[in-house]
Amino acid sequence: MRVRDVYLAGLGAYLPASVSTVDAVARGDYDADACERDGWTGAAVAGEVSAPDMAVFAARRALDRAGHAPSEVDLVLHASFFHQGPDGWSPHNYVQRHTVGGHAPAFEVRQACNGMLSGLELACAYLTATGGTAALVTGAENFGVALVDRWRYLAGATTNRGSILGDAGTAVVLSRRAGFARLRAIGTTTLPEYEEMYRGDTPVFPPPCTVGEPMRIGARVAEFAQRHPARFAALRDELGAARSDLAARTLAEAGVTPAAITRVTHVFTGGIAYLRGLLTPLGIAPERGLLDYGRGVGHLGVNDHVAGLTHLVETGAVRAGDHVLMMGNGGGIALSCAVVEILDDVNW
Repeated sequence: MRVRDVYLAGLGAYLPASVSTVDAVARGDYDADACERDGWTGAAVAGEVSAPDMAVFAARRALDRAGHAPSEVDLVLHASFFHQGPDGWSPHNYVQRHTVGGHAPAFEVRQACNGMLSGLELACAYLTATGGTAALVTGAENFGVALVDRWRYLAGATTNRGSILGDAGTAVVLSRRAGFARLRAIGTTTLPEYEEMYRGDTPVFPPPCTVGEPMRIGARVAEFAQRHPARFAALRDELGAARSDLAARTLAEAGVTPAAITRVTHVFTGGIAYLRGLLTPLGIAPERGLLDYGRGVGHLGVNDHVAGLTHLVETGAVRAGDHVLMMGNGGGIALSCAVVEILDDVNW
């Protein structure tokens, strides 16, 4: 979807201190072989700071940077992958109450790790359709609970991206008025036939967490691969083709060539192999990704992209005239892609 007159006015990210993978191995929390093989150096751990509170911290920073009054925010979206608080409760209203207040529509976005990019696309469409001024999009995760092993949750999955989980909160203020960056294009596609890969043979009801079952995504993927080896083998080609097609289409809609992409945000990884598979088909060097930054904080659920973009802007790694390609995916499978043009240097 080609986008007109929608800007990024403010960004915010709350990342707690990282726990070293070396320390995690020494404690017996993380397997030494996985640590050496997968390349991660740390995982951000929030302790008892809740996910919605991290979203609030990030949102307040983004709003301060955006310069929009709370009354100008016409939509609030909150994205999440993991549980946010009590059952039957609305984290998006909590974030709204503790940031902009008011009575604008507020919704939760659930699209696994693709949630923040999906939220940006929905917010963009909403502002364009309604003529609204600004939207606040937040995301947050805290995986520090008994039913999640952040160091081994993906164990057993035969992918090119071994993973550990980190905690974070992120926020974006989209504006129809002005911003330091412009959203040039954004789009999403899905591969719903592979939802079973993330489900495996686990019953849909009752939900596993309600009967004390831990989150074992790797075991589910491994079970699917064993039961459907041909489908699993075909997935890499189908996923790669769908991802590349979406990126090529989004770049074309933005009027930007791969050569003009300065940096790329992506699902964080500890190793270069994932980035080669993601970016080489597009003619983009894997080094334009965020390997060093991401491997030190872990996979942050919905937050990788905005945390990565915030890092690039805050450190001056992108400047006025640069273009950032944002490539996301979430289990199920949902794929999103966006092109952002940096318009102004900022001093955050």
